[in-house]
Amino acid sequence: MGAVAAFAHPEFPPTRSERMAGLYDMALRVARTDANVLLTGESGTGKRSLARAIHEASPRAEGPFVTITCANLPAELLESELFGHEKGAFTGAHEARQGRFEQAHGGTILIDGVSELAPALQGKLLRVVQERSFERLAGTRTIDVDVRLLASTQSDLEAMVGAGRFRSDLFYRLNVVRLDVPALRDRIEDLPQLASGMLETIAVKHARPAPRLAPEALERLGAHAWPGNLRELRNVLEAACIAVTGSEIPAAALPIGAAGTGPIAMAIRDLMTLSQLEERYIREVLRRTQGRRAEAARILGINRKTLLEKRKRYGIP
Repeated sequence: MGAVAAFAHPEFPPTRSERMAGLYDMALRVARTDANVLLTGESGTGKRSLARAIHEASPRAEGPFVTITCANLPAELLESELFGHEKGAFTGAHEARQGRFEQAHGGTILIDGVSELAPALQGKLLRVVQERSFERLAGTRTIDVDVRLLASTQSDLEAMVGAGRFRSDLFYRLNVVRLDVPALRDRIEDLPQLASGMLETIAVKHARPAPRLAPEALERLGAHAWPGNLRELRNVLEAACIAVTGSEIPAAALPIGAAGTGPIAMAIRDLMTLSQLEERYIREVLRRTQGRRAEAARILGINRKTLLEKRKRYGIP
């Protein structure tokens, strides 16, 4: 298929991937609304960048775009960061402070890693989602806010609901529109344009002309599994851009293929569940077999019916 235009962002250039084209279409359509959006996908796929692109394509573009990363904050501070606090709310609270919801008034808030919220905070977030109002920590005054809510996660929220670890009512409120951001290995045909756009951005950052990738370097990038997705690609290209002084990046300058980047090493590093590891391995086998399901089933040691069931379970096309 020909390239399909999208957002003015280096991580979302015109795409040759049918899956990305569908994502672009839905994202642009939902950007014009005020609907809640749940962005899902592996770590490093660009969920935060897509959220910002949605905001910038929306009627709220002139308002603030505010993010909060739940995994980066201990539970006792997260409530204050989200909703603010009054003076004396806790030790060290010497003055009142706005939370991220107040800061996002008139614009968009992205709750990154919403699956990390403790049950008590899930309940408080549900109220804000439903009523667009809340009280600061230790406060009595109800604060109304006009915000557009986006949430992102790399966890299976439906499984968490089934296990009783995430509120079903909150899930349904957040999951008005779901955008599943594919892994880089599932949109590998976009890699040349992605790499070119990232190199332009990196070159500006380091005040140098943007180098080009040698053909063998581009071939090596295309053969890599990219467990770290766009984040890993950006880091690899930045390291190469710094290491090379000429106008071309050779394959040897790309810091990929080192030990510790395989599926098992990644699983240990990221403390994946067995299901997450199985999904990643099935995706990788399908990638290497170029989607030939009979061959993939043979390598996996299962029949095609079992492979179909697992693909449906994990949302693998």
